Amino acid sequence: MRIFLRFKSNKKIGKKEIGILKKLLQLQILSGIFCTLDLIQEFGNARKEGIVRAFKLEIIEEQIVSTAKFDVQGNEVEDFEKIKDFMEPKKGCYVLYRLDSQNKQFGFEWAFFSYVGEGSKVKDRMLYASSKDNCRKKLGYTYFITNLYGTDADEFTFEMIKEARKPSSSKEETLQLLTENEKIQREEKFMEVAKGSQTEYVHGVAFPCSTDLMEKFKNLVSGQVNLVQVALNVQKETLELDSAETIDSVDNVVRNLNNDHPRYVFWNYKYIKDNESKNTLIFFYVCPDIAPIKEKMLYSTVKSAALTQAKQVGVEPEKKLEVRDLNDLTEEWLKNELHPVKKETNVRRFTKPKRAGRGSRRLIRSKK
Repeated sequence: MRIFLRFKSNKKIGKKEIGILKKLLQLQILSGIFCTLDLIQEFGNARKEGIVRAFKLEIIEEQIVSTAKFDVQGNEVEDFEKIKDFMEPKKGCYVLYRLDSQNKQFGFEWAFFSYVGEGSKVKDRMLYASSKDNCRKKLGYTYFITNLYGTDADEFTFEMIKEARKPSSSKEETLQLLTENEKIQREEKFMEVAKGSQTEYVHGVAFPCSTDLMEKFKNLVSGQVNLVQVALNVQKETLELDSAETIDSVDNVVRNLNNDHPRYVFWNYKYIKDNESKNTLIFFYVCPDIAPIKEKMLYSTVKSAALTQAKQVGVEPEKKLEVRDLNDLTEEWLKNELHPVKKETNVRRFTKPKRAGRGSRRLIRSKK
C-alpha cells in the first residue's frame, strides 16, 4: 500500500509534518491489531449454521470485535442493501457478508468489505487499512471471494460481487501451465496457520480432535495400541480417528494406509539396532501425489495443529517424516532416516604451495 500526503502548496514541510508521516508509516507496518477469540469463534459458528447474513466489525481498544449483525431474511441480493446501515460517515468498519453460494470444501462463501468514511480521522484510516489483512488471515482467506474497499456506502453494490464471481480466463490459462507442486504451493499461500500464544488456529478456527481420537492417543501412550491413523473431517472441521491398532512391521503399516488420500499416522516403531531393542514414536504425514490438491493443501496446513493437540495428551513424536509414495516406505528407508549412515570421506587436503622465490639463498660477497 502506498501513502500519499497532501500539504498546501504555500506551506513548507517541516518537522511536524515529517513526524506525522513517520507515525503513519509505523501504523501501517506495525498495527499489531487482531481479531478477538470471541469473534473468531462467532464467525466459525456462523459459517457452520448459515443463519447470520452479515457482521459489522470495528477496531476498539486495539482489537477487532463484532459490534453488530443481522440474520438471513431474504436472498443475497435482497439483504445486501442492509449492510449500508453499518457504514457511518465519520467511522470505519469491516463488513462480512454471507452469500447464498457454497463451496464444496468450505461451505458458504463470504464477501469482505473494508469501509472508511470520508469524515474519518487519518489515524483511523491507517488503522483499518493496516489491519485488514490481519483480520482476513485470522478469519480465513479462503472463505472470502471478494476483498473490496470504499469510502462511501453507495459505492458498494451487488454488481461488485457478480464481477468477482466471473471466472478469469487468464487465471485458468495460468493454472494450466503450473506444475502439480506449483499448484499446491499457490494454494498453500491462502491456507496459512495463525498461531496464538496458547491455541493454534487454522484460518482462525481450530480443528479439534474428536473424543474417540483423544482416547486412542491416550491408548497409544499407555501401549494398548502402537498405531493411530488420523483423518480430517472437512465438513465438521475436526480431526477424526481413522484407525487404531497394533502393527508389528513396516509392510503391514503400508497395507493399512490409504493410497489415494492424505493421512496423519502416529506409530510406535519397535526395532533392533546394533543388537539392542529400540523404540521410536514416529509421525508420518502421508500425502500421495495423486490426492486432490485441496486435500493436500488442507492436510499440510492442519499438520501443526494435529501435532500440538496430540502433544497435550503426551503423544510427542521423536521423528517426523513425510511420505508421498507408499512404495518408498520400507524397513531399510525408515532405519536410514532414524540412523543415517555417516559416510567417511578421505579427501586429501589442499596443500598451500610454497612461496615463489629466486631459488636458494646466495652468499653475496661485498667488493672491497
